[in-house]
Amino acid sequence: MKKRIVILTLSFLVLLCAACGNKGKKTEDSAKFFSKSFGSPGGDFTITGKLQNASNLTLYLEEMTPDNGAQFIDSIKCDQDGNFKYNGNMPYQTFYNLHSSEYDYIVLLPKAGEEIRISGDTKKLNETYTVSGSYESQLVWQILQHINNTNLVIADIAQQDKYNKAKLSDEQYETAHKQTDSIFLIEREKTIINFKKFINDNLGSLSTLYAIDAPFNHGSRVFYAETDPDMFEIVLEGLQSTQPDNPHVQYFKLRVDRIRSARMMAQQQQTEPQIIIN
Repeated sequence: MKKRIVILTLSFLVLLCAACGNKGKKTEDSAKFFSKSFGSPGGDFTITGKLQNASNLTLYLEEMTPDNGAQFIDSIKCDQDGNFKYNGNMPYQTFYNLHSSEYDYIVLLPKAGEEIRISGDTKKLNETYTVSGSYESQLVWQILQHINNTNLVIADIAQQDKYNKAKLSDEQYETAHKQTDSIFLIEREKTIINFKKFINDNLGSLSTLYAIDAPFNHGSRVFYAETDPDMFEIVLEGLQSTQPDNPHVQYFKLRVDRIRSARMMAQQQQTEPQIIIN
């Protein structure tokens, strides 16, 4: 257990140093890159793939609308070897869910003119899929992989804590529980640093919207508007520099406006004089 704590702590320090170094230049270069390469209007794109355990299986494609609702687009039939192809058209760049079951899906972020290639196993599509031919879909893949890996680490921590509680005395468990809590907090800080770096490295990409709303440990999130308003502002500034008319960006701006209003009201309440009635 102590060895695991040392390894995680060293990893955390390495990530912290990497995130702090040369941040300004990377942010500027990233914004320039996306302003030239992204922000284009919608258009045609193609999704092809070969999936394991997908003989004659039907896949479903949904759009993740700006308010995060899922809208059915089409069904896609795989042949007996698991091959499939879909020709799509989008009015603007947007997110798509591709799935064969309700709980196991992948997220794609096409750009007009792209030929996206998918591989993986439909029994664990979210964990096994790979994507090529679409740079921003690969960015979303990076986010999903980090979420999956973090969930595995947290599950391992929870399992260790459960084992300690069953096998150790109350006094021993209290000490061990502090250690597992420490590992959990280190993992959370690592995740925050990774996602901050991802956002700053990819300013202007819609994938940063996926990153700002990334989950942590299932029920919680990496970023909260109340505690991380600056990250929401950074994401919005990057997106407005590349595709301000995109409905996803416009909806996100409304969210950020609400965050600003809530902060302003909270600050006003803190500065208002307290009236004490005797």
